Amino acid sequence: MITLLNGSPHNNGHTMSVTKQLLADTTNIRQFNTYEMDVDSCDDCKLCIYQPRCKFKDDMTVFYDTINLSDTLIISSPIYFGTLSDQALQVINRLQVYYNQKFEAKNTLTTLNHIIFVVSQGSDKPYMHQGVYHIAKILGKLFDAKTHVLPILDTDHLKDLTKETKKQLFEIKDACSL
Repeated sequence: MITLLNGSPHNNGHTMSVTKQLLADTTNIRQFNTYEMDVDSCDDCKLCIYQPRCKFKDDMTVFYDTINLSDTLIISSPIYFGTLSDQALQVINRLQVYYNQKFEAKNTLTTLNHIIFVVSQGSDKPYMHQGVYHIAKILGKLFDAKTHVLPILDTDHLKDLTKETKKQLFEIKDACSL
């Protein structure tokens, strides 16, 4: 199963358009739209060090259950000031339960084969999405997963994907057997 986390306020915007191309002909996908989720912010209560759960009972409960059954996580988000949308980051911050269980309690809750980031930005400046590579590295270690980042630049002026982006999209699709 694939868990798709849409961190964009637009379900049919640039980012999701490319994500849909990546997932063409793929089935068994569970999509979560962060702008529609009810997610409390992690308050570092430390419960998840001692118990494999979070104290909050919100939409993350279903997200946790879904990711535990998945082999691939796709995070699709626009880039705002060098990182993912704040709603996407709020969900990612709540993955603290996996971190604390793995590295503090020595109890790995789940692993993933692949984590794919599809990120778009209006700017044509490549340095604007560099923060995503750091998040990808952390999540890759957390879930023992191979990570892939597909950046789409200059969406304010882009009519179609560049040849390089299309090539990268198909390489990721092939590497992840999508």
